[in-house]
Amino acid sequence: MIEFDLTMPRLFSEGNGTLTVQLTLETGSLTALTGPSGSGKTSVLRLLSGLDSPSQGRITVGGDIWLDTEQCIKLPPQQRSVGYVFQDSALFPNMTVRENVAYAAPAGQASLIDELIDVTGIRPFADQKPVRLSGGQRQRVALARALVRRPQLLLLDEPFAALDADSSQALRTVLLDLHRQWGTTTVLVSHYETDVRALADRVVHLQQGRVVRDTTVADWPARSGERIERIHFDEPTQQWVIDTATSQFRSSNPDWQRFSVGDQIRIQ
Repeated sequence: MIEFDLTMPRLFSEGNGTLTVQLTLETGSLTALTGPSGSGKTSVLRLLSGLDSPSQGRITVGGDIWLDTEQCIKLPPQQRSVGYVFQDSALFPNMTVRENVAYAAPAGQASLIDELIDVTGIRPFADQKPVRLSGGQRQRVALARALVRRPQLLLLDEPFAALDADSSQALRTVLLDLHRQWGTTTVLVSHYETDVRALADRVVHLQQGRVVRDTTVADWPARSGERIERIHFDEPTQQWVIDTATSQFRSSNPDWQRFSVGDQIRIQ
């Protein structure tokens, strides 16, 4: 079981405020953090991983204290049993796929490296550099690297955001199979209803740094039409990006250029 109670001042999309999140994660669960851009989802992941520090808070994992500001306890990121998959994969460009995975592995884990290379489907390009891989292939490598230490907590920050529909579906299948096989407690940040419904068993919705809804995925309400508040074309990913009051959507579909601010949309 993982328990955390975290407080940190930060700038939200609505202005200055305080992130205050208290949650308990059951061992082996997969929890989705949802909410509009700037609501604090990635901040929660960074606090859990130790990349950021709260003004006050406590994190316990299986009875071990990772953070307790009152007792001045703060384990650095490298001492926390965490695997982190970033939106942009964050692979070392000068290393091969196998070297990227092996870099994070404890000594003497060659068999585990081979197992992860096989189960994530990256063996055909294990000797290639990341620059030669597609976005979906790079995210598979990032997932293998995140799991090679058998972490107690796996953090996934928008792992599908820059992928096309086919790549997203393939990576979802790999993630779900690995989660069922390994039972790693996982927190997924996603704007996409399809990803949340396919993977999560619990959905926690944040609004300006606070939990406003905490439900099972079965009871999570289907998204109805939402009004577009902002739309732009993101050149680096070659995708249209739509922001609503609660969500962000991305697509490379050229038909999205017909949408305008104020239009109502419903995207699964």
